[in-house]
Amino acid sequence: MIVFYGSPRSSATRTHWMLEEVGVPYEYRRVDLGKPRAERPADFQGASPGGKVPAIVDQGKPFFESMAINLYLAETYRPELGPRDSAERAEMLQWSFWIASNVHPLLIVVLYHTALLPEGERRAEEAEKNRGWSADYLALLDQALVDKQWLVGDRFTVADVNVGSVVRLATRVNVPLGPNVVAWSERLAARPSYQKAFKAG
Repeated sequence: MIVFYGSPRSSATRTHWMLEEVGVPYEYRRVDLGKPRAERPADFQGASPGGKVPAIVDQGKPFFESMAINLYLAETYRPELGPRDSAERAEMLQWSFWIASNVHPLLIVVLYHTALLPEGERRAEEAEKNRGWSADYLALLDQALVDKQWLVGDRFTVADVNVGSVVRLATRVNVPLGPNVVAWSERLAARPSYQKAFKAG
């Protein structure tokens, strides 16, 4: 059984969603990120050297970084959610890296300056600037989804999970989305695995 270390309202929900999609047994061990790293369980620290969630241990081998974990889960346990060939694999990695390196950091800044920081430390101009940059990037995603149901190929894949989980954060912080992204997001949200993971946190 896979051991899954996560925490609500974090990047771990992305991997929780993927675990539900692949349908393998797992044990969800919640990690209290409010505790100092030294006080977190030793088994978690062994699985995640940086002390971040998510992490999994499968057959005695630890993995960390949610998007890498998700690709591993797809290729190992439900290959139809993974790439059919090297070109598709590159495309899935391309979108995963793109959303993680370009969009996600901007959304985190928006989240901090609209909700997480004490009110006196929030800067509306920072939130708006990063919200605008996020919207510019997500306009590219909208173009990529013209006349397409899913992001890579003709089927739902790990790329949809990785990118869709970040776009969900964009909706939480009121980043405007194009019609194709909105329709695609609605298809994702209708999936039972999505609903179960995000309800659980």
